[in-house]
Amino acid sequence: MTIKRRDLLLSGGAFVGSALVGALAPASAHEYELGKLTIEHPWLRAPKDGETTAYFYAFVHNKGEADRLIAVKSPNIGTIEFHPGAGPEKSTNGIEIAAKKKTTLSPEGAHVVLLDIKKINPVGWGFELTLVFEKAGEVEIDAAVDAPDAKHAHDAEALARWEKAHSADSKGPAPAAGEHDHHHHHDHDAPEHKDEHKDK
Repeated sequence: MTIKRRDLLLSGGAFVGSALVGALAPASAHEYELGKLTIEHPWLRAPKDGETTAYFYAFVHNKGEADRLIAVKSPNIGTIEFHPGAGPEKSTNGIEIAAKKKTTLSPEGAHVVLLDIKKINPVGWGFELTLVFEKAGEVEIDAAVDAPDAKHAHDAEALARWEKAHSADSKGPAPAAGEHDHHHHHDHDAPEHKDEHKDK
């Protein structure tokens, strides 16, 4: 059943009492536990109009040994590319998750490019993905869909620009079953990203 998360969020973005993925109950709307890993604030830069490429970011806190993000899965995406930095250089063996540290996937750092997207929920909603780690295994997450030019998760200015440009349909269609609405209001400062990926 589709959950409208804006109805479940408190003023600070805290999430109350719903197991979203099987028995996995996140501590907040944007935090997921997997063994020694905590995936925090997963989000996507939505494809630009007419394009089918999105970008995945998150904070991964690792309290254990080194691990590696080796796959991001969804029936609604085609292929993925791992990038160890902001540039076009690709990694063929995933993204390293350092031991006892926080690994940041961001517009100006390591990130995952999602290619050939068949369907994605509108900006402001959520999009379900499965993250696969080499050692820790798999975890299903619900990534916030942010504007194509968002500089960081829940970029209010980018959202306002997107809504203005899409004022006729800014609410967008209801998400597919199992995909959830996001309207959080906590921001994380981040430098501007120089987007070097475009659809071919």
